[in-house]
Amino acid sequence: MKTVETTPRKLPRQARSRATVDALLEAAAQVLVEHGYEKTTTARVAERAGVSVGSLYQYFPSKEALVAALIEQHADEMVSVADEALSPLKTASLEEGLKAIIRVAVDTHRISPELHKVLYEQVPRVGRVAEVMDTNRRITELIERFLRAHARELPRGMKPAVAAVVLETALEALSHKAITERQDLLASGVLERELYQLAAGYLFHAER
Repeated sequence: MKTVETTPRKLPRQARSRATVDALLEAAAQVLVEHGYEKTTTARVAERAGVSVGSLYQYFPSKEALVAALIEQHADEMVSVADEALSPLKTASLEEGLKAIIRVAVDTHRISPELHKVLYEQVPRVGRVAEVMDTNRRITELIERFLRAHARELPRGMKPAVAAVVLETALEALSHKAITERQDLLASGVLERELYQLAAGYLFHAER
């Protein structure tokens, strides 16, 4: 099986180079949303960005490398939003923190939802793509950090590390479903209320 190179060929250091890479990533996002992963080509991306295919290959050796860089940018933005929202929660109550975690789950999926759908549902997990796609683990770590600070309030025997995985997985799946297929659930905070009932039942009403 042929190995696909997914590592960028070189990093942009000058302002002009960074502008070129930014233009390529923006073009890649647009082409992916319009045409899907299979029909996205380096030629289409280069044309949309207004550069030659040769210029694209100076930075990215393949379509996969370009998409991996786009995923990394998207994932970093999601984690940054989560970190900014959850970091101040050190003194928050468990209930307040849970509501904030739910808002984060929904808000991170509001970041370029059409692109998010394509990246998470169509892009093969190969090489560096699999590494930079690990957004879930990074957000789970933020949730676990908060739960550890409230470990004494959790049901007896509940481990913060396990609870963080359960919460992140459930909130991620339901938020993704709503953003990509059921946006009616976003009206008037319906989704956040339902997610809170689900998560609160798990954290607060578990058998002690």
